[in-house]
Amino acid sequence: MGNFSSTDCILDEELLNTYAELTYLGKSEIKHIVKLLDDVDPGKLRENLQHRFTTEQVGIILPQIQCSPFRDSIYRVFSSKKDGHLSLEDILDLCSTFSRDCVKEARANWAFYIFDFDDDNQISLADLMEAVRRLAWNDQDVYESIDTTEAEHIARMVLQEMVFNQHGSISLEEFIRFSSRVSEFSSTFRFKI
Repeated sequence: MGNFSSTDCILDEELLNTYAELTYLGKSEIKHIVKLLDDVDPGKLRENLQHRFTTEQVGIILPQIQCSPFRDSIYRVFSSKKDGHLSLEDILDLCSTFSRDCVKEARANWAFYIFDFDDDNQISLADLMEAVRRLAWNDQDVYESIDTTEAEHIARMVLQEMVFNQHGSISLEEFIRFSSRVSEFSSTFRFKI
């Protein structure tokens, strides 16, 4: 009885093993995430494992995401139904991608879609300008720190460094290849659960 926890009623051992096999998360991390979700919305996962949590609820359990200037893009990418809500499996995918054990290629793959703001499967000049603006946000989430000309200049420099095709945009393959050469990529695109 001393080893019984509230997550034991939510995930059986078989499902826990499945999630551990399909993600870069350990069983203890998965149990911790389930407990956090149960704390933020008690009983919902027990009633329905497919329950979809609001981004506000996810922000409570993952303040690392809530503080990111890319949070809306992260939620967009990881919401399997693109409805502004995330299921347990969506949240496990998100946490897996940002975990220390996620392989570089998988991490880069997800990062590409986070930076592809217009969902056209390319990172264009406009996408890069948006990323630069977001990185320059001040505390009030407004673009006061950098003007459009500066953002465009920086974005064009990044494109010149990264683009290997004639389209003037970055493909998924180029992004993965480039990120593999940046040693800091894996350490900056992760958080501890």
